[in-house]
Amino acid sequence: MHTDLAVKAKTTLENFVPVIDKRLAEYFDQEISLDFGFNQRQKSVVREMLLHAKEHNLRPAKRIRASFVYYGYLLGKTKVSDSVWAAAMAAEIVHTALLMHDDFMDRDVIRRGGPTTHKYYAAKTKNPHYGSSMAVDTGDAVLCAGFDLLAEVADKKVVRQMLRAIVNTAHGQAYDITLETLGQWREDDVINLHKAKTAIYTYENPLKIGGMMAGIPEEALKNLHDYAMDGGVAFQLQDDILGIFGTPEKTGKSADSDLLQGKCTMLVLKVFSDGTNGQQDAVRKVWGRLEAQRQDLDNAKQAIVDSGSLKYSNDLARRYAAKAAKTASDLRNLNLNSEAIDYIQGIAEYMVNRKV
Repeated sequence: MHTDLAVKAKTTLENFVPVIDKRLAEYFDQEISLDFGFNQRQKSVVREMLLHAKEHNLRPAKRIRASFVYYGYLLGKTKVSDSVWAAAMAAEIVHTALLMHDDFMDRDVIRRGGPTTHKYYAAKTKNPHYGSSMAVDTGDAVLCAGFDLLAEVADKKVVRQMLRAIVNTAHGQAYDITLETLGQWREDDVINLHKAKTAIYTYENPLKIGGMMAGIPEEALKNLHDYAMDGGVAFQLQDDILGIFGTPEKTGKSADSDLLQGKCTMLVLKVFSDGTNGQQDAVRKVWGRLEAQRQDLDNAKQAIVDSGSLKYSNDLARRYAAKAAKTASDLRNLNLNSEAIDYIQGIAEYMVNRKV
């Protein structure tokens, strides 16, 4: 699915990254300059939290959420204001906060090529509980900072869109960790998990924030919802593939953690449902076993390939992406900005071909 729109969207997103990153750096510098605290020791704690949050946020990232705010707004307008840029930044700041929490829950050690927040603080003190506590607290502070930034530039309806989206994302995360704990799930669970987390949080929420700020019609917002449900599923199916078969130097995270943590992915599900006994045993030997050996991990990955599970996930992601692209193309009937439609349609296609 290497269409011209996908290639164009990839280039557009790559060019967007340094622009939003510059603004994010300036935002964190401003927060740091507030120098909050009632004595020097307290100020130093806050300063370190913000310095870590800034470094974490500015690690190499796709910035798809910020771009969706920008191009969601561009659907209805021709010029983007500083308020829209601030809303785009808010989406990325909230994302950083949720990553801090997610990594703590998943016991991940690497995020975007650097230490996860709980590991960063644990290493400083040799105290894992302190690391976990600071990951929760720093994540809470950064989360509310993102909400605060959006509330400064958007009306109540837009702020409530963000808040409700994060509420539902939290419900999706609860479903995710519950499935991992129970260890029993079906294809329907995987798809609905991806809708509750990725589709709402990565696709629908930022697109709607931008679109609502631009005042696009309700019919267009409904289209963005439909697009997001399919595009988000496609995105996450590809993310799960990269979580096992990606290159850590490109993805910025381990290619073993999804297996070690017992993640409920389509890749693992299809081995368990369709693989041979030997292929199922190879995956079960490492799935959810944090101390699994290198050779066993390699055997499990080979079983995912040999069973046809990798091909199934790839094909499924492309079907969802194609459906999302078709939905986006229908926006052309609503007299909206064609440049924005090109990007939104192209991203659906590009995201299932990416390597990061």
